[in-house]
Amino acid sequence: MELCAELLKEHSRRQMLQVAGYVGDDPERFGELMRLFLSDEYRVVQRAAWVVSTVAERHPTLIRPYLPRLVKALEDDTAHPSVHRNVMRLLQWAPIPKRYEGRLYDICIGKIDDPTAPTAVRAFAIEVAARIANGEPVLLAEIKLVTERHLKDAKPAIRSKARNVLKIAATREED
Repeated sequence: MELCAELLKEHSRRQMLQVAGYVGDDPERFGELMRLFLSDEYRVVQRAAWVVSTVAERHPTLIRPYLPRLVKALEDDTAHPSVHRNVMRLLQWAPIPKRYEGRLYDICIGKIDDPTAPTAVRAFAIEVAARIANGEPVLLAEIKLVTERHLKDAKPAIRSKARNVLKIAATREED
């Protein structure tokens, strides 16, 4: 299967699942998919993003070799919003090595605190930051402070994620 051609053939759930099934847990096929996802071709990136997210949810360890490039993609303000959204989405369940936690946490806090960032990016960033905080009261307090600052004007997705994080933070403060 020629991945690029398959991605561009049709934008549908059925096609996405077909490509994701083809990629499966094969590191070489996933590598080709990631090359397309991290390319500069708008339509290809957009279509690959959905497949990357689906495959990474099923096989989260496939992401490990690409973490340095994914972190750089999050730091790239010129990257397509679907890249930021889908990288944040997959970081919700992908293993995050300790050496990336601080940098990713800072990126997440920046995204949460940016009212111009897309809603989905901000909502996923709350989840990823909370995952990295892993019950650390100081980090949870920071997430709480940043999210509360934006709650009154936030969209429902952000409010929902923030409520969950704030609930965890309140539980940790009681302990």
